[in-house]
Amino acid sequence: AGNGGTATAGNGGTATAGDGGTATAGYRGTATAGDGGTATAGNGGTATAGNGGTATAGDGGTATAGYRGTATAGDGGTATAGNGGTATAGNGGTATAGHYGVLVIRHYADSGRSRLCVGQVDGVTLLPDTPYRLDAAGEFEAVA
Repeated sequence: AGNGGTATAGNGGTATAGDGGTATAGYRGTATAGDGGTATAGNGGTATAGNGGTATAGDGGTATAGYRGTATAGDGGTATAGNGGTATAGNGGTATAGHYGVLVIRHYADSGRSRLCVGQVDGVTLLPDTPYRLDAAGEFEAVA
């Protein structure tokens, strides 16, 4: 699809949209949207959005968003957002954000209760462009 367009693909498909567009792909699909766009992919999929965009991927998926974007991945997934963006990952997932970004990862305690662990990338405690996961106690730890 061209600028401002919409692209939709079925299971196992690929969808690509231009600037300001929306791309949606089905199960195991890949969705890519241009600047300001929104990309959504199903379980096991990959979603990539341009600057200011939003990327959402299903469980085990990968979501990447540009500057000031938001990236959300399901349990065991990987979320990466640019400077000032928010990266959210499910239980067992990995989150990476740029300068002044926010990391959010779901943690399940031994009791079975869950909580969201939130950290701001300050350059001291949490470093920019560094992937983090949660340890058994629900504390952020850098992924080697």
